[in-house]
Amino acid sequence: MNRIFYRYIARSFWAPFGFGLGVFCLLLLFGSLFDNLNFFMKSGAGAGVFFRYVFYQTPYFIVKMTPIATLMAVLFSLGGMMAKGEWKAGLAGGWKPFDMLKPLLACAALAGAGQFVLQETAAPDFFLRSEYLFEEKLRGREDWQRVIKEDVTFSAGDEVFVSAHVFDGRRKAMERVVVNVYKGGRLFQEVNASFAYWQPAAKNWFFNDGVMIKYDGDRKPEIRHFADYRSSISVPPENLVLEKLVPEGVSSLDVLKRLRRLKAIGAPSSAERTLLWVKLSAPLANPAMALIGAAMVLMMRRNNKFFSFGLALGFGFFFWAVIIMAQEAGNAEMLYPAAAGLAPALGFSLVSLWGLRRARAI
Repeated sequence: MNRIFYRYIARSFWAPFGFGLGVFCLLLLFGSLFDNLNFFMKSGAGAGVFFRYVFYQTPYFIVKMTPIATLMAVLFSLGGMMAKGEWKAGLAGGWKPFDMLKPLLACAALAGAGQFVLQETAAPDFFLRSEYLFEEKLRGREDWQRVIKEDVTFSAGDEVFVSAHVFDGRRKAMERVVVNVYKGGRLFQEVNASFAYWQPAAKNWFFNDGVMIKYDGDRKPEIRHFADYRSSISVPPENLVLEKLVPEGVSSLDVLKRLRRLKAIGAPSSAERTLLWVKLSAPLANPAMALIGAAMVLMMRRNNKFFSFGLALGFGFFFWAVIIMAQEAGNAEMLYPAAAGLAPALGFSLVSLWGLRRARAI
């Protein structure tokens, strides 16, 4: 009997969830397209580029809209139960209010799991493809990921420091390069070259047209000119100067790799640590939305589908705004990364639990 009742409640969740997810994704997609319509028209891109852009953007929008669809599904499902008298019938049959909410919470957790899988697999890669189409094909910005740097200095290992007038991450090359190698805190070797490039097969940096100077204590420096020189620097280009962080285009594993690279070169990483916690805590938004929806229905005792749709849309985007503000606070080191990621879902969950208690559902 319990299983039949739980399945009945759970089935009432998925239809409004699917409908809401589709509608909300379309709203977000159309908003993005209208915002960028000027570039599509000026570029003269064909329908093929347009539809590829839409296709690549879709997984990202699904990830973002899943919590809002969860909220709407709970509002519709629970509101329908109350309108049909099923909620009162359940109470009269001996069911506790929170027991009747458990199937909806389980569905919300399942939706969150699906959101997390999509967020960690297809969505980042597809989002980067959409950005490539928009930035490079339509706007003509070849270096939108900022992999070309000027006048940079970085560490390439213990006591090895590199300065380059131009670092080109796309070509995996550097121009006007100076390498300083220290031993025991003293300058041991200096390489000054016109050009350097990364050789993937050898896994080393090669230098062209330069001068090598060796320092040996009080002796006169030894100077040697070279046309080609294979250095001992084996740090890949992507580990030296990082490309622009695209939060929607990376998975949690990508963020972890980036954090290790930032630690190796001694660069600040507050944005990356915050982003990691935001991504790990993203599925928690769905149970939080389910609890919020349940508290709203039980406290207001209303069942108007248009009202529920508007409420889900408005409150969902408000919740999304809170997540963005918390993330920005984490980036600015005003909040700890873990707090920036977890606080929105936990905060709204606590408020909704208070509401359920006021409605005598727990």
